[in-house]
Amino acid sequence: MSNRRIPRSRRAMGAVALLLTAVVVAVVGIVVATVPVLIAATLYAVVAGVVAARLLSDEVAQLRRDWARDRAELADGNRTAAVARSREHIAFAEQMGQRVSLRDAQIATLRDAIVTAEIELAQARERVSAERARSAALESDASAAQSDLESARVDLRRASDALAASESAELQVRAELLAWEEAASEEARRQHDRKLA
Repeated sequence: MSNRRIPRSRRAMGAVALLLTAVVVAVVGIVVATVPVLIAATLYAVVAGVVAARLLSDEVAQLRRDWARDRAELADGNRTAAVARSREHIAFAEQMGQRVSLRDAQIATLRDAIVTAEIELAQARERVSAERARSAALESDASAAQSDLESARVDLRRASDALAASESAELQVRAELLAWEEAASEEARRQHDRKLA
């Protein structure tokens, strides 16, 4: 139960007092039972009823105005609170919008960085692939050069062996030629000595 009580107004108290006096006057008129007293009591009761009705009507109108003012104050308070909440919501929405914009900018920056990194990765892969191809070509050239070197060494050995055999044969032929020349000159001397003898 609320501690707030509506205080009794003077109008309501006056209307109640008028109605009570009208009842008292009507009872007195009935008790006296004379026509002039009954007419006076009736007139008083009617006038008191009209005045009481007017007082109660004014009181009800005042209560309605008070209630309307209370409702208007409450509505104004609610409107003020709603405006404050609306401002808070707008500020919050702006703050969130800024955060979202910042995040979108960060995401765009990261996407650009990812694209740049992917391009650099692709370029690095191309360089690695080119270096591998170059390395394979160099290894192939080195293998071919090694094979050519081995072949040249074999040819050199054969040529050296052939040269050694040729020199050996030449020496043998020279030795045989010298031996033949000596034998021929010995024979010529003998023949010359025979002719002289």
